[in-house]
Amino acid sequence: MSGVEVSRVSTGWATVVRVAGDVGSVDVAGVGAQLRAAWVGAVEGGVVVLDLRDVALLSAHGARLVNRFVAGCVRGRVQVCLVLDPGGAAYRVLRITGVSERVPVFADPEAARVAVGRVASGR
Repeated sequence: MSGVEVSRVSTGWATVVRVAGDVGSVDVAGVGAQLRAAWVGAVEGGVVVLDLRDVALLSAHGARLVNRFVAGCVRGRVQVCLVLDPGGAAYRVLRITGVSERVPVFADPEAARVAVGRVASGR
């Protein structure tokens, strides 16, 4: 996975998966395996946050990868949300492809945590 880093951190409220770098067609298989491990390992009813703020380039292959990630979370009954830089390439690509219209999008993980907390508490 040249130029792409994927890290995963389990917090008290979610699994946060951060992707950084250029996600092009060359990187999709390796990144996909790491993303799949994140949602497969999540607890049913849990939350996975995909943080793409540090993705400088997201190709069409990368967008399909994110779409498959979202679909896998939904099939596994795992809540998923995206963290995107509103001025970034990933935001634009996922908006055009419609992925960001199907799941909650936040500017940072803290905003996602607050929203998930509100939903969990019924507020």
